[in-house]
Amino acid sequence: MPALALAILRELAQPGLQDGLALPALSKRLGLGASAVLRQLSALGDAPLGGGQRGPGWVHVWQDQGRWRVALTAEGRAWCAQALPPCPPTA
Repeated sequence: MPALALAILRELAQPGLQDGLALPALSKRLGLGASAVLRQLSALGDAPLGGGQRGPGWVHVWQDQGRWRVALTAEGRAWCAQALPPCPPTA
């Protein structure tokens, strides 16, 4: 799995983010542009990319009052709980 995908999953698995995070805030936490983060989010979601296979469906991206938001799905939360080692919250 790409390092960026793991970093995104770790950020979204932080306590208190069950309702998601604004895409610009996630991008800032990762130190990357929103377009790079959005590309990786697309691969972690469940939409088929370019007519290909669907991703694992671990993230959900939606628009809320004109702002893009992202959150883990139930499947993503379960995967993170099993696969990601506990790490301290990021600032």
